Amino acid sequence: MSFSPRRPWLLAAALLLAAWRPAAAVAGHARLLSEYSHHAWTAAEGAPAQIQAITQTPDGWLWLSTPNGLYRFDGLNFERREQVGGRKLLSTIVLPLYTAPDGALWVGYRFGGASVFKDGQVRHYGAADGFPPGAAYSFARAPDGVMWATSAGGLAWLDGERWRRVGPDSGFDPGARSVWQVLFDRDGTQWVSTDRAVYYRRQGERRYQVASPANIRLSSLAAAPDGTVWASNGSDANYRLSQRAPDGKPPARPELPGSGMWFDRAGTMWLLSEDRVERMLPDVFPDPRQRITREQGLSGMSPQTFFEDRDGNVWIGTVAGLDRFRRNRVAPLPGNLDIATPALRADADGKVRVSGFGAGSWLMDADGRQYEHAPYFFLSSAAGRDGRPALGTDHGIWLPGPGTLIAPPPAARQDAPLTRTLAQDGGGDWWASYLNLGIFRHHDGAWTRVDDARLPAARVLSMWTDRGGRVWTGYQDNRVAILDGGAVTVLGAAQGLAVGNVLSGAERNGHLWVAGELGAALYDGLRFGPLRMADGHPLRGISGVVETAGGDLWLHGHDGAFHIAAAQLAPFLRGGAAVGYELLGVDDGLAGAVQPTGPFPSMVEASDGKLWLSSYNGVMLIAPDRIRRDARPPLVELRAVESDGKAYPADAPLTLPQGANNLHIGFTALGLSMPGRIAFRYRLDGVDRDWQPAGNRREAFYTNLGPGQYRFQVIAANQDGVWNTEGAALPVTIPPTFVQSLWFKLICAAALAAALVAAWRWRLAQMARLIEARHVERLSERERIARALHDTFLQEAQGTILMMQLAMEQVPPALPARAAMERGIGYIEQALVEGRDEVRGLRSPLRDNETLGESLERFGQRLAAGLSASFRLDQKGAPYTLPVITADEVFSIGREAICNAFRHAQASAIEVELDYGPRRLTLQVSDNGKGIAQETLAQGGRSGHWGLVGMRERAARIGAALELGNRDEGGAFVRLTLPTMYASA
Repeated sequence: MSFSPRRPWLLAAALLLAAWRPAAAVAGHARLLSEYSHHAWTAAEGAPAQIQAITQTPDGWLWLSTPNGLYRFDGLNFERREQVGGRKLLSTIVLPLYTAPDGALWVGYRFGGASVFKDGQVRHYGAADGFPPGAAYSFARAPDGVMWATSAGGLAWLDGERWRRVGPDSGFDPGARSVWQVLFDRDGTQWVSTDRAVYYRRQGERRYQVASPANIRLSSLAAAPDGTVWASNGSDANYRLSQRAPDGKPPARPELPGSGMWFDRAGTMWLLSEDRVERMLPDVFPDPRQRITREQGLSGMSPQTFFEDRDGNVWIGTVAGLDRFRRNRVAPLPGNLDIATPALRADADGKVRVSGFGAGSWLMDADGRQYEHAPYFFLSSAAGRDGRPALGTDHGIWLPGPGTLIAPPPAARQDAPLTRTLAQDGGGDWWASYLNLGIFRHHDGAWTRVDDARLPAARVLSMWTDRGGRVWTGYQDNRVAILDGGAVTVLGAAQGLAVGNVLSGAERNGHLWVAGELGAALYDGLRFGPLRMADGHPLRGISGVVETAGGDLWLHGHDGAFHIAAAQLAPFLRGGAAVGYELLGVDDGLAGAVQPTGPFPSMVEASDGKLWLSSYNGVMLIAPDRIRRDARPPLVELRAVESDGKAYPADAPLTLPQGANNLHIGFTALGLSMPGRIAFRYRLDGVDRDWQPAGNRREAFYTNLGPGQYRFQVIAANQDGVWNTEGAALPVTIPPTFVQSLWFKLICAAALAAALVAAWRWRLAQMARLIEARHVERLSERERIARALHDTFLQEAQGTILMMQLAMEQVPPALPARAAMERGIGYIEQALVEGRDEVRGLRSPLRDNETLGESLERFGQRLAAGLSASFRLDQKGAPYTLPVITADEVFSIGREAICNAFRHAQASAIEVELDYGPRRLTLQVSDNGKGIAQETLAQGGRSGHWGLVGMRERAARIGAALELGNRDEGGAFVRLTLPTMYASA
């Protein structure tokens, strides 16, 4: 750092100046302004003015010192800070800044003192700690790790916890008060600039000596890689310092103009002046092409502060703003060869032939050196069978080297036709196309027009040879033709080709690529497989295709150069999957679109692996193995939190007021090189199921949030796709209001449940009353019918029997009529019994004073009294009352089952289990007899018998389940299951 006496608040820091090319720049400035991308921030973009010092902390933040306070910058947003790491500054009027190797941030103040911030802690230094009085000007670290500070009151070094002043006894002029800057050169010599002179002290010595030139007010210091130390007067001159003692002669003349000097990490010198910044290349001074001025986009006058960040970006502070210069990944071809859309042909030893329309061609290397010039320009070229390049010119095919012109054009015209495409097949014949003349074949020293009806009539745009020696021709209507001697094969949409105008083709590693106006495709010998980008990015105007020996694929089109690494390409080669990619475009220095009419291909690979690209801006170079990529994941930080228009801290768990339902969160990620390419994803746990892609948007909005616990998390990837998967997070709590609280919900749930239970019970009672009423009505009707039958039919039948018996007694027993009458009376009595049984069935079989179990017990025991089988009833649970009809049906089913067991089972024991369960009533009749035939079980009964059918019908009427089956130990069972919803407690 250095301090300028012309403006006492200005500090000079180290500079790496990058170059930049504005849209209106003239060709003379092309070099600096095309090798670097430039961006300027002024007050319109929120940048502070009069930036005095710049530094970068290990987390990536850029810190700026201004008269209006301390700022930090993430590449897009400027934030004024009154604290660092949660610790307050002593004053907002700051001057020098310095980041120590241990990551500590040193801050000096305009009114004296300094602070060092590290790991959330701060240490302040003032006069009581020995810090030199007056405005702090700079900090420096000696090779032995000792910290030095300069101020308006002197020079001091930090001895543990206390600063030690350097006094006059050390060789300083007692009158020297302001000490601007301390610098340690490569030999460890300490240089100190003051308001009286520049002093030096060799490593190991105790005293300072005055450097030459003397008697010149010098402020900022800079050390060159060769050991030379330079000093600037802060106005318009730079001097080379010397350890030679001043000789008293007139002051030395400055060697270089400018108000300041810096050296970048590569050792290149940079000069600042009132209205410009210049890069000084060896043996070239001055060079207007290495200069940038305000007219060319510098943020303001008086560039005064310079800093090179860890990524190699150069930051310049002016009186009006901040400038960033980022070295491009794509560089222009060095030299003064200015050719728009040149034709390119790779040669040997890393050299490439470059041609401009009407200007001849040159053999050049990547450093811009020219080795050979040919008088002919070319638009097309091919590799001959001998490996030598052949160039298609308007005079024929030109073989460089010794310089041989072969195969003159096929037509003798005043304006010789220009060879638009060129290829040589495996047999040594040349194939070429000429505008408006079609395709020609050069065989046995003569050109022959290829008039084959199988070939498309469209214009030929490209031509190349595959590894089998076949010639491929690309046409403007999405078709290609393969010329193999006299054989012609035409491929197009029917084979999957969908690239539009076919502009280029190439084959390597066994892969044949075809590219054009609408994309690129791989030909597998039968069909074309389209190449698709994973994010859906279209491939437009692909006129250059290169597959490297390592399997990487490069495509040059309207949007720039697409790089698809071998690992990303592999899934496509296996199954046609979409591919990830890296795009080098305008932000990387690849400006200027591709000429849609050629020359093709627009990209070639030199033998040293460098890629040469043709564009409107001339030849551009890409060194794939030297592309600078950032492997560090970006720091992610939450910047602001807002809800209902109120701001909240973003660095601590957040509890919002009751009833809050919206959230606005701003975040950022450190990316000083290409902040626009940083990609974000975020999610709010409790709302989002997965990550929400935000692109480069740096804020998230949520509405209609309910009360609860949330956790917001955001992650980011840098310009090279390296993700910080930890990111930043913020716990958020939204307390419920009373009506949103759990208690309120429980109360509402309980009230609703009570209402549902009451409604259910009321409905059950209503249905029970309705069923009971229907049962009573049915029972009354049955009893009425029973009384009518008893009082009429049965009584009349009984009287008839009596009359017949009287008549029968008057007939002598010996007569046959007597026997017939006895039989008739017997039939009538049997019918009467059956009728009486039916009448009995119309009445409830249950006695009013008996339970279901007692009735079944009485019925079973009565049968057992006259039969050989035993009977037992086992009752479980407390009996409850069933509706009348339901009880009748249950009893009737049980009675039928018991009767069947006694009559048909041939059992010795019959058992009834009656279980009054809380959820269901179960009645099971089982025996140890012969069981039920499988045919009967399968059919559900026996033909002509209705007992089982009747039981099922009765069970269905009361909503019960009836099961029939045989027991494993022998015998059968009948089980009736009745849900208790039909029972009343």
